[in-house]
Amino acid sequence: SGLSLFMVNENEIQAAASILKKLEPGKLPLPIFLEVARLTVTPIVEVVPIRKRADGSIMILFIKRDENDPNWPGLLHTPGTVVRSIDSGGGYKDAFDRILGGELKGTHTSEPVFVSNVLHKVKRGMESSLVFWVEVLGKPRVGELHSFDNLPENIIETQVKFINIAVRHFQNHSNK
Repeated sequence: SGLSLFMVNENEIQAAASILKKLEPGKLPLPIFLEVARLTVTPIVEVVPIRKRADGSIMILFIKRDENDPNWPGLLHTPGTVVRSIDSGGGYKDAFDRILGGELKGTHTSEPVFVSNVLHKVKRGMESSLVFWVEVLGKPRVGELHSFDNLPENIIETQVKFINIAVRHFQNHSNK
């Protein structure tokens, strides 16, 4: 079995399971979340905030990650959140509330538009990312707008793929 490969014995497995049983569902303590993310596929909702300027050029709103972030300290990123076990079913309202109200600080945007599901490997493990875009309609309350044609170098590299997909979808949607 795979257990001997990692030299984990049955007592250790039972001890780990016993500790995990004590946790409440929801946001996990960071050290535990990072280990679970390493071992499983994490469901993510990603939102690419887009602004189309009068000249037709596309801008992307990026937010800077905390300098103490364990995986991407100080890097720019588009907002996203892990889907949590306590989120209400039937949609992603709770995730959007965390992103639009929390990360984007209530910046006035369109409703999220679904683009694609992207299964990809990031520093903390495998993620199944549901990618959406929103159009930034008001003055951003957080972050920095950057030209899509000249993305900054200090962004999370694994986001470039879904940013491209979201912008292409936005352009097709807004040209109709």
